[in-house]
Amino acid sequence: MNPKNSLSMSKLRNISALALLLCGLTVSAQRYERVVKDNFWNSSRNVSGIRQDSVSRSYAEAYGKYEGGGFRDTWQAEEGWSAGAATASIRHLERLSLKGSFSFEQTEGYGMCGSMFIDPGFYPVDVLEFTPGRKSLQTYAFDGGFSYDLAPDWRIGAAMDFTSANMAKRKDLRHTNWKLDMTVAPGFIYHSGDFAIGGSYIFRKTSESIKAEQVGTSESSYYAFLDKGLMYGVYSVWSGSGLHLSEAGVNGFPVKDFSNGAALQLQYKGFFAEAEYLRTNGTIGEKEYIWFRFPGDEIGAVFGYKHIGEGFKHFARIDFGWKGLGLDESILEKVSENGVTIVHNYGSNRILTQETISLSPEYELIGENIEILVGADLKWKNGLSSQMYPFVFTQGLMNWKAGAEALVHLSRFDLGAGLAFGGGSVKESSDKVTHDSGVQTAPFRLEEWYSRQMEFLTATRSEALLSLRYNFRKGIYLQAEGFWIHGIDLPQNTGSDRFTTALRLGLSF
Repeated sequence: MNPKNSLSMSKLRNISALALLLCGLTVSAQRYERVVKDNFWNSSRNVSGIRQDSVSRSYAEAYGKYEGGGFRDTWQAEEGWSAGAATASIRHLERLSLKGSFSFEQTEGYGMCGSMFIDPGFYPVDVLEFTPGRKSLQTYAFDGGFSYDLAPDWRIGAAMDFTSANMAKRKDLRHTNWKLDMTVAPGFIYHSGDFAIGGSYIFRKTSESIKAEQVGTSESSYYAFLDKGLMYGVYSVWSGSGLHLSEAGVNGFPVKDFSNGAALQLQYKGFFAEAEYLRTNGTIGEKEYIWFRFPGDEIGAVFGYKHIGEGFKHFARIDFGWKGLGLDESILEKVSENGVTIVHNYGSNRILTQETISLSPEYELIGENIEILVGADLKWKNGLSSQMYPFVFTQGLMNWKAGAEALVHLSRFDLGAGLAFGGGSVKESSDKVTHDSGVQTAPFRLEEWYSRQMEFLTATRSEALLSLRYNFRKGIYLQAEGFWIHGIDLPQNTGSDRFTTALRLGLSF
């Protein structure tokens, strides 16, 4: 390393501790993502287990992406451009192992409306607006962790994942979003021979705030919709009090969610298992203006098996997830006394219960010059909405996808290809708890948008993936990739195809 490069690395170390992971560079043909998947502990909740492997790898790359096409969800862009950079590393020292990554991405999406959230569907409520326009999104992500040999058979470690994003819409109804997602997970591991057992504590905080505004002087009114579940909710002028986008005493539309839990891991030879539990408590609003609360529970499990045979490695993995939550709407009243406004809370009503189950099995065959992956994703989502007595609505949504991918190494070329098929179904029912209430008007549903979204989520589809990487000397690579998805029988969507292309320039070491 010449003096100029040494000086440059010194400056980077002052910017981020991540650069410490990038010392001692070595060139390797084995990809970073392959090294990560070879050790089940690398993707577990317990970073202490990364020392169950000893292979060090890193990469850094810059990329650009384009996405467009009519087969899209209600909130997706007609077309969008992205550019970004990412780096990640795993480094094993004498008694210490380090793992970390950093990424930045700038996205410009055109013709966007629908959900005002950065990650639609993440929370049990949603806010929609209906004027297509350009949205700009910046995303920063960082994670870091270490594993240390405390004693011959004991290791300790801690990891932190941090993602920050901000989004702005450039056309009325304008909105600006700020999102934070942070997870902290300290842990330990005991290992002896082929046996290892570990445990970790998990704390996660997510938050997002939406600030809506109308800048133009148009005489037309801009409407919005507050989705309280199953797309039943309130439709009105965006500044109306029922939408909570313009409430006195509250800064925007704030959402917060805190999770606490623990995970246990077990390994014996090639077998690996992990189970975790999280208790979540979320709120929408702030201070005395808490409009909604959404408590919930999450259970996750991973079962994996690794077998090294003659010339091939075999990996089998099953991911299972369950999440249940409720949405409680507060009964609030503003009372002015002697010029002071006081908010009275008279309790709450459970207006939504939701359950999500996911199952993802996969098998990988790894050879010297070929990698084959076969897998499936299954998801069931059940919801019960009871926003207005005595009406009760239920929904059962199922999605599935199955496919295969292959990666072939030919001299300096890596050729990847994949095919997948998927689809889904939705079932609904409605009823009244009693027929003697006298209430005849059911809650409002945004029927057109709901039908479009269900059509997209359940449509039978096929997917194809192609990628080509050329590996230059000293770990430098150039990769081009393309993704195509085709939907069948889409009378309400604007098209049946969607394309994504990307070009990446990177360094593997």
